[in-house]
Amino acid sequence: MTLARRMKNALYSKIQTGLLLLLLLASGAVNLPATVGQEKQDSPALPEGATSLPEGEARTIILSACVQCHNLRNTVSQRKTADRWRRTVNEMIWRGTALTADEAETIIKYLAVSFGPEKPLPPVMRSVPRAVATGSRSRLRSSLPAH
Repeated sequence: MTLARRMKNALYSKIQTGLLLLLLLASGAVNLPATVGQEKQDSPALPEGATSLPEGEARTIILSACVQCHNLRNTVSQRKTADRWRRTVNEMIWRGTALTADEAETIIKYLAVSFGPEKPLPPVMRSVPRAVATGSRSRLRSSLPAH
């Protein structure tokens, strides 16, 4: 083997080693900002509105299924009967939420008890007309000017 070829092979070997080191450092640096200077959190951040969900079996299902598409602010600000919650949950299933029939029924019962028509609105939502919070179209329409 000629001297030039040996030098070329040595150079390629050093370049390969350098590239491997660079890749290792870069992959480690990508992960650094997420951990350096931050305390470890015991639980992930809850979506908006989740703190208004009372404890219950359905809370866990809601926090895993419903928040895949939206936060919970709108959900916890509504007041509906069990039939209206059933309609809402069925619409979410139609839109693609993966729930078993038992999970859907658990959520419907939970929402009807926790956010039924007789429950007070959260303080933030008290300025919203009750027709909006309850989803009542007739009362909402009657407050709009006729065309």
